[in-house]
Amino acid sequence: MSYRPKHFAIQELVYPEIYESRTWRCWELLDERALRSLSSIRDKFGPLTVNDWHWGGNYKESGLRSFTTQTGAKLSQHRFGRAFDIKPKEAVIQDVYEYILGHPREFKFISTLENIEATPTWVHFDTRLNQDPGIRIVNP
Repeated sequence: MSYRPKHFAIQELVYPEIYESRTWRCWELLDERALRSLSSIRDKFGPLTVNDWHWGGNYKESGLRSFTTQTGAKLSQHRFGRAFDIKPKEAVIQDVYEYILGHPREFKFISTLENIEATPTWVHFDTRLNQDPGIRIVNP
C-alpha cells in the first residue's frame, strides 16, 4: 500500500491494540480506495474525526476494527479496512451524506453508505464490491 492520506495519522484509522502491535505497518491493512475516499471527503468538507482514542477521546472502532470486537456485524467492512465512520467537525452530517449520495462520480470508490436515519451522528461509507448502479444504502 503506497497511498497515505495527508490529513490523517494512522492512530486515527485503526483500533488501539492493532496500533500497539503493528504501529506504521497498520497502513498495510487499510484499503487504498477507502483511504482515497476519506481524503476526498476531507478535502470537500474540512476536518473529520474517525478515531480519537490516541488523544484521549472515545472513538476507537470507527475505522479498522478487530475481528473479535462485539461492535457491528460479524463481517463488517470495518474488519477488512474498507470502511470508515466519519464525524465532520465543520459540516452538517446530513449535508455530507446527501452530497456523497448525490455525487457518486466525485467519490468513485464509495459503493455503500449506511442509512443516515439509523446513524445520525456519523456517516458510514465503505468500498465493498457493489454491482448495483450508484451508491447502495444499507441499514446497520
